[in-house]
Amino acid sequence: MRQLIMTNAALVAAFCVSGSLPAFAQSLTGNVGSASVTKGERGAEIRVGFDDENNIGSRAHYEQGLTDWYKIRLISAFSQPDGGDFDFRSFTIENRFQWNKEANDNSGFNGGFRLSYSLVDGSGNNDEAEVRFVITDKFADGWEWRTNLIAEMETGSGSQGGAELQTRWQITRAINLNAFGTERWRLGLETFNEFGNTRDIPDFEDQAHQIGPVIKASWDNNIYIQASLRAGVTDGADDAMMKFFIGRDF
Repeated sequence: MRQLIMTNAALVAAFCVSGSLPAFAQSLTGNVGSASVTKGERGAEIRVGFDDENNIGSRAHYEQGLTDWYKIRLISAFSQPDGGDFDFRSFTIENRFQWNKEANDNSGFNGGFRLSYSLVDGSGNNDEAEVRFVITDKFADGWEWRTNLIAEMETGSGSQGGAELQTRWQITRAINLNAFGTERWRLGLETFNEFGNTRDIPDFEDQAHQIGPVIKASWDNNIYIQASLRAGVTDGADDAMMKFFIGRDF
């Protein structure tokens, strides 16, 4: 655990000196992802999220593990602002790499990184590139800790320059529950933290920090769900967001 904390601290420090970034809207469909990659494993997922101002976001994913250390994910994203039309927003190609795997006895940790590029639909919007460091650690008989460290950058002639810095944290524990045909339930807490553009990091209260509970379940047919409700804890955050994911590995 001490080694994991030191690794995260080093990565945060690296982000803080890595350049500057534009302000992005808070993600309605974001997740605290894992680093796991398995050759031949495929999956599809639908995500839906909405906030207290009636904005809706959704994403459709397809992913496939091509090797034991590389997975590709294709993402189509859609959005519907309050009172607006439901429109296509972007298409993303995400490259996922795993550089460290847990042992069979769950000792050690999973570590990896992701490189993605989003083609954003028209209206003068710039495309977006992202790098994300991902660490997952299972410990203490049923607990799991996930950490994501993210830098997002606009591309193209209209880019503001710099990078948008984010962290996401999630801790969950397996719970003793038999419901809806499965005993595989996890309950926990997650935080989403957006620090702003490195060209001009705002004061803490003007940053976007949220926290809330998360619940997960999976079934023998490889279907899984996740749901979360987050509340803003700073003035710069949306007051409330809710999300729901459903997917299947095959």
